[in-house]
Amino acid sequence: MENPGGHETRSVLQEVAATFDDHVPNLYRMLARSQVALTAFVRFEDILERHGRLSRDEQAIVALEVAMSNRCNYCRGVMSREAREAGVTGDTVTAVLHGLEPMEPRYRFLVDATRRLIADSGNLGQAEVVLFEERGIPFDELLEIVSIIAAFTLATYANNLSRTRVDPEYR
Repeated sequence: MENPGGHETRSVLQEVAATFDDHVPNLYRMLARSQVALTAFVRFEDILERHGRLSRDEQAIVALEVAMSNRCNYCRGVMSREAREAGVTGDTVTAVLHGLEPMEPRYRFLVDATRRLIADSGNLGQAEVVLFEERGIPFDELLEIVSIIAAFTLATYANNLSRTRVDPEYR
């Protein structure tokens, strides 16, 4: 295992900096205290962004709901901004921030699926899975939502544990 200042950790942080205009957000700096946690999160994010069926705005809505569920101020700020930058309306972001249902049906179904998966640790009944499929969220997308929940549970729990300071641009 490599120490936090090791070559592999520095390499991953350089990748992150390239994504954020030569800036490394505090989340990644904090995760760098564990090379495994940093690499896992960065790779998970990359796979979701490059290969996910859910669009960027849809992923952001799911991640925002995870942040709300896990009471993570850091991710709440980041994902609110990311959702808006991806084209989600301010009303939709506000609805999720207040535990309400978004007006747009697709976002409403994604938030509902995320809430149900989190509340029941993925133990949805077959009828509920069929209902989500009828609402346009097939099983492979439910699995992708589970993947986003996993990735952002790592981030939210780590942020809550370390009380990561929210970067000024996400406040």
